[in-house]
Amino acid sequence: MHLKPRWICLLLFGVLGLLPAVAQAHFIWLVQDTDDSGQILHLYFEEAAEPSEAYILERVADAEVQQVTAKGDTKTYTFSKGEDSLIAKIPQAPKQSMFFLQRDLGVMTRGEDSFLLKYYAKTGPGVGSKAWEKNDCSEHLAFNLVPKAKGKQIQITALYQGKPVEDAQVVVIGPGMNDFEAQTDKNGQVTFPRAGNGVYSIRARMIEEKSGKSGDDEYKTTRHYSTLALKVGGAKSMVTQVSYPKLPENVTSFGAAISGDALYLYGGHTGRAHHYYKEAQAHTLRRLNLKKPAGWESLGHGPGLQGLAMVAHNGKLYRIGGFTANNTEEEDRDLHSQATVACFDPQTKTWTEMTPLPEPRSSFDAAVLGDKIYVVGGWSMQGDEEAQWHTTAYSLDLSQPDPQWTELATPPFQRRALSVAAYQGKIYAIGGMQSEGGPTTRVDVYDPKSDSWSEGPSLQGEGMEGFGSSAFAVGDKLYVSTYEGNLQRLSKDGKSWEIAKELENARFFHRMLPFSDSQLLTVGGANMSIGKFEEIEIIDVKK
Repeated sequence: MHLKPRWICLLLFGVLGLLPAVAQAHFIWLVQDTDDSGQILHLYFEEAAEPSEAYILERVADAEVQQVTAKGDTKTYTFSKGEDSLIAKIPQAPKQSMFFLQRDLGVMTRGEDSFLLKYYAKTGPGVGSKAWEKNDCSEHLAFNLVPKAKGKQIQITALYQGKPVEDAQVVVIGPGMNDFEAQTDKNGQVTFPRAGNGVYSIRARMIEEKSGKSGDDEYKTTRHYSTLALKVGGAKSMVTQVSYPKLPENVTSFGAAISGDALYLYGGHTGRAHHYYKEAQAHTLRRLNLKKPAGWESLGHGPGLQGLAMVAHNGKLYRIGGFTANNTEEEDRDLHSQATVACFDPQTKTWTEMTPLPEPRSSFDAAVLGDKIYVVGGWSMQGDEEAQWHTTAYSLDLSQPDPQWTELATPPFQRRALSVAAYQGKIYAIGGMQSEGGPTTRVDVYDPKSDSWSEGPSLQGEGMEGFGSSAFAVGDKLYVSTYEGNLQRLSKDGKSWEIAKELENARFFHRMLPFSDSQLLTVGGANMSIGKFEEIEIIDVKK
């Protein structure tokens, strides 16, 4: 017999009457990640599987999570407080493990109605893993959601005490898709189309006509809310895995460039997301011979920097800006954007200081067009002072004996965490985070001949698609690698973007560089569900 619960409109539980009302509901989510100490598990308390405000997490701070392996072994973990999540460290977790929790949040009253509120949360490997079939957790999780890949769609089965739940309302929030809402059929199933790559926030709700008493409080019904944070990747044939050595440091927000046959990396953030301190800032220039990749070579040390740019021109490297953390891990943040510019000569293995930027700048990007470096976007952080978003852009003419920065026409935007690329004689400023309005897919184009800006076609997708992207032109085409794992290509007429490929690994705050006329190289960066990447990948744009 199928269970057929009665569904009602979702009321704002927020922090369940203990906190001020806010605009969205809150649910418990479990999301797998990695940091410099190994694998971790985040607990979020939000509408979707995303970072939470610290005060909201207080309501569930004493939660415990269960791990169950494919062999049926179980283990319990507790959480510690992070900046925007609760964190459980998971040492040497088998790849096929499931993680789940059940939590009774007590009796709630809404008008004349009183109900017992129960939350369930679950996460595991990516969609398509056989572990979902072998270990659906129904033995451990009363209200359980089980995913299954079905071509370009994903099927969710809702089970309560191991039996299918008919007419369960399922809501899906995923990258590159409109929010999805439907009811399960008699088999407890609902199917939705997969869109972009990343973490899908899937939740279901039901009301059980079951009264009772919890402590001294009586209730008329029991309300159940179950969530599933599901990693969805792209087709593996889209990316060529190569046998290059893994990165010596897993970094985001770093500088990278290819010069000759070598890949160069400098700086970046090596710690957990949003945890910035001097020990977590890389400060080594590293080189990998791409034709004879025997291993990474250290070419010396410099200042700890992240949010910088590095470009190559005529066999030399140019390191520009970035920010330095003056604080230790235990101290309050003390972050300072830098104006420094330096040139590295691989022949002599020496740095030469150059004319600094007119103002300190980080979280920007740079590109080379002809003999000039163009710097666009970013902001300036100076300790406790309010960050200043830049309204300026500059070029540096490397053909001059003593290059000086020249101010360009004022950009019609203020954005950071954007990507900048040179293409067909122009400079493209792509996506990023706006000073007002959040992330954007907007594209602006600078024409050096007329010293003027114009608005170009926006990227496909929603705002986050333009956040932390990387862009470069190869084979007379401009490509952008985006947050949701799409390789977008500018159309021939320059009026729109098209999806060239769906990448297996969605990255942000990474670097995508030209490897040949038909290949791009992606290095570093992170993914919300996977963590930081240590593998180098080659994308063949002709396949």
